[in-house]
Amino acid sequence: MSRFCTRPLAPQDRAAFVEFEQTNREPFEHFNEPHPSCYYSEAGLKQAFDRLMARQDTARFLTRVITCTDSQPWVGKGSLSVYGTGDGAFAMLVYQTDQQHWKQGAAGALLADLVQEATRLRLARADALIASDNLVSLHLLRRAGFTAAGWDAAAALRRGQIPCLRLSRPLGGVVGPVLARAHMHLPA
Repeated sequence: MSRFCTRPLAPQDRAAFVEFEQTNREPFEHFNEPHPSCYYSEAGLKQAFDRLMARQDTARFLTRVITCTDSQPWVGKGSLSVYGTGDGAFAMLVYQTDQQHWKQGAAGALLADLVQEATRLRLARADALIASDNLVSLHLLRRAGFTAAGWDAAAALRRGQIPCLRLSRPLGGVVGPVLARAHMHLPA
């Protein structure tokens, strides 16, 4: 059994959201485009949380939080955004864990939960966009079945322009490169 619990974002999470955002500003901005400074003010974080709560729509956008089973503070948060419609609809996954829980399985548990939610929505695939030098995320996504799908626009990080890599994972049936390795017996 995992020592981590994932669950949907809830209205009573405002204080945990504020604490998580303030505590994890530096590691977040190392691999993501930085928020404006006013985002981290009391009013800015209140507004950000209210916007995040207003966006919750289990068919188009959802946020999940992860905690240790023995404590309440957030270990991480992630979201799933649905793009497109019909057979071409796909999920864009975004996730972040606090530095204290890196390499302890929290990000893997959160990613697995987001992929499970995307599968439940019957989406064609799940995508993630990462800074090309984020080797920890690259390794995590590859272990979760994601493969490189191409380059995206560079991100304007505090440390400079960093190219972004799009990774993708098909959901549901066997398609693409996996099919070539599938073993089938055809009738004579």
